Amino acid sequence: MQDNKSIPEETAEERVTEVVLPQVASTRGVLAYLTAGFLVMLQFVLQGSVSLMVPEIKADLQLQEAGVGLLSSIFFYPYVFLQIPSGWLLSRYGCRTLIMGAGLVMALGCMIQSSADTALMMMLGRAVTGIGAAPVVVCFLGTIERFFIASMFGALAAGMEMLGMIGACFGDFLIPESIALWGWRYTLKIFVLLCLIPVILSPLLMSDRQGLAIGSDGESNNWKSVFRNGRIWVVSLYSGLMFAVINAFAALWAIPFLEADPECVGKAGHMVGMVFLGAAVGAPMLGWLADHGLNIRNVMMSCAILTVGLFMVILSGILPPSLHYPMLLVLGLCASAYMLPFVLVKHWLVGEALSMGLALVNTVSVMVGALFYQPVIGWLLGLHADVCMEHYRQALLIIPAGVAVAACLVMTLRFPPPRVVTIPVKR
Repeated sequence: MQDNKSIPEETAEERVTEVVLPQVASTRGVLAYLTAGFLVMLQFVLQGSVSLMVPEIKADLQLQEAGVGLLSSIFFYPYVFLQIPSGWLLSRYGCRTLIMGAGLVMALGCMIQSSADTALMMMLGRAVTGIGAAPVVVCFLGTIERFFIASMFGALAAGMEMLGMIGACFGDFLIPESIALWGWRYTLKIFVLLCLIPVILSPLLMSDRQGLAIGSDGESNNWKSVFRNGRIWVVSLYSGLMFAVINAFAALWAIPFLEADPECVGKAGHMVGMVFLGAAVGAPMLGWLADHGLNIRNVMMSCAILTVGLFMVILSGILPPSLHYPMLLVLGLCASAYMLPFVLVKHWLVGEALSMGLALVNTVSVMVGALFYQPVIGWLLGLHADVCMEHYRQALLIIPAGVAVAACLVMTLRFPPPRVVTIPVKR
């Protein structure tokens, strides 16, 4: 450890932090990163899989639009409420144990869904899958914390979004083909096998020993301080309102909305895939820029304003089907700004507080779209006997309205980066 005489005097804005430096870009680290990332991909595919099975599920289980909205959102109830406990479990048991448990429970949930013959059994399977998926994001972020240096966090954390969006994009293209060939039940059985792959690989690549930062300042390293930090709540809400474009619109209601236009029937799945592709491109780009001095506040405001404008144009119906592809691509790129709050929290917190802060951002990020927008939109559509394009436009207006609120929140606050002195600690 460096001599204390070489350390500048600590002020109220500057906290001395001891950090255990992780290995940098080892082969084992890269493989562990990809293993955790594969589970993230599966999570993104599974959480949006209902939207690709709507006609089949409605016919087999006798569900209406409101029931489909509830079935989709039921995944997120345990997922959201187990985020904070997942952060605590990560700090206690490590990535390997959590990833193995997550993969096994997700596989069980998919198996229950594939054999469901009632709506209640299908909802139980979705809920079990949500329980298994709860630790996935914090495990992925913990893997980065364990194997890579802090200056790579933004780009690699955005890689989580890229992997997730690529998974969702592939899901939009491949799941309909799989359903057409084998049916929706057999498609879910394929996911049972895929969920077991990280269960097998994680013990070979990861240990449960954590290389987390240890802060000398009691408040900064106390997880309870996270819930008293107003800035973290604000950026979490921003993340949730922006992410609603993806997990409420693209993951559920975009396909039936677009297919209400006869010219888009059969093309909607590919069109919505462009949202995920845009997010997959935008997230790592913004993460890399955030690690290299990007003015995060200005970018968050700009992306929110652009998202509102693009969403309103798409809802207006003035675009020919061919222009939906580039517009939805840019919409996904702008919506990818929802991952910037994760970078801010990494800048602001250390130690156990960091695990809790990341879990809190992820909780709110998912909760807004999944537990509010998805069922509310389904309820609004259920008020009409025959749902048409105009009804979709009216119901979906609440999404750009929320993004406008997110832009206002960012405009009213300043997010100065914390000044932290780090001291390498030899192993």
